[in-house]
Amino acid sequence: MSNPLLKQICELDVFTLLVFKSIFDTGHANSAAKALNVSAPKISRCLNALRLTFNDELFYRRQQGLKPTPLAESLYFAICQFTDSVYHLEQSALQIQNATSHVERPLQIAVSNGLLSFLAPQLSSPEAVDELGQVRLHKWQENSAELIHAGELDFGISLENTESKELTVSRLGGISMIYVVAAKQHPIWQVQTHISLEQICRHPFLCIELKGFNSRIDPLELFCQRQGILLPSLEKVLDREEWYAHLLTMQSVAFCSGIDMHTVKHMPGLKLAPLPLTELHRLHDTIMPPQYYLVEKPRSHRRYSPAQCELVVSSLLTALTQTYA
Repeated sequence: MSNPLLKQICELDVFTLLVFKSIFDTGHANSAAKALNVSAPKISRCLNALRLTFNDELFYRRQQGLKPTPLAESLYFAICQFTDSVYHLEQSALQIQNATSHVERPLQIAVSNGLLSFLAPQLSSPEAVDELGQVRLHKWQENSAELIHAGELDFGISLENTESKELTVSRLGGISMIYVVAAKQHPIWQVQTHISLEQICRHPFLCIELKGFNSRIDPLELFCQRQGILLPSLEKVLDREEWYAHLLTMQSVAFCSGIDMHTVKHMPGLKLAPLPLTELHRLHDTIMPPQYYLVEKPRSHRRYSPAQCELVVSSLLTALTQTYA
């Protein structure tokens, strides 16, 4: 083997060699992409790198699939030995990591705005600590899905349906309870009957902007447009602290979910009441309520157990349908 070729081989990454083995075994690039849980273009790029390195076609396209060239046949055994060695290296490392992970590294979870203050008490209970150990909660950001894929985060709960061939996305459910929130002295509490959307629309309205839900138009704003109602004003804020201050000082009305309710009901100076189901259905007649999604790496790359994930998710699912108390 010449030195220039050796240098080129050393520049190949392990994943590219896994692509070679998978194409050889399956005979199809699409099957290799599915087996390795990556996109077809990534498989194509790896195959091009292999062909450039070895200066050979490596696989011919036939009706039955991709057929290896004589050089590919001769490389297969050596590449299998190498990838098997990498697998054994991974298993050895994982055994040590799994034995010490509960001490050395907390479970890293990214969650959508509003879930931090709700999940933290749930996951700090003695029962949760026994099962999970330490948990570090992060606010979901634009790059959170990339951090999950890179292994810097374990999994996430997002309001965005993060479509990715390299991640597993499962719908957990939507918000089924909405509460009307305003300052305790607000005129809306003088209503003797159940509060209607029309009564809410008589006052300035405030909402927290959530990407993937109301960043373009809020459900109440759309309701007013369809009913020909003119809202006094509609303002959007980005965090709970600003939202709280606005409600106390600007005589505005807002909604909060069954999850937010656990935090909001303890905020001094505020009062909340459930929005009747008939009004909730009218509100979400054209815009689906916020949906939560579980975002994970492929099962083979997770360092947590299904039971640990279920413990985190079960708290959320319970709150989605929990009523005010």
